[in-house]
Amino acid sequence: MPDNANPGELEDFVATMVPDGDPVWPLAKTYIQSVPKPYLRTKRSKAEIHAWLATRERPFRMGEAIGAQALNTDGPLCQSFAAWLTRLFG
Repeated sequence: MPDNANPGELEDFVATMVPDGDPVWPLAKTYIQSVPKPYLRTKRSKAEIHAWLATRERPFRMGEAIGAQALNTDGPLCQSFAAWLTRLFG
């Protein structure tokens, strides 16, 4: 994770950007959680975010969703990550 404190992968970070109260996010999570284990053993967070992205009027890849403002980048984790990138490369 970008904060180097919480466990997770890129998809866990992107999941924090799903807008609060999004009605499809819990449905995507429930759908992925209902997939039988032999078919989806790991990477559930990856499957959840991609299931959510696939429901958009125009399905996005993660990076495209940020550019299209389908994801909320105003949260504290995003802001601190952006600040770190600015310090690192700015």
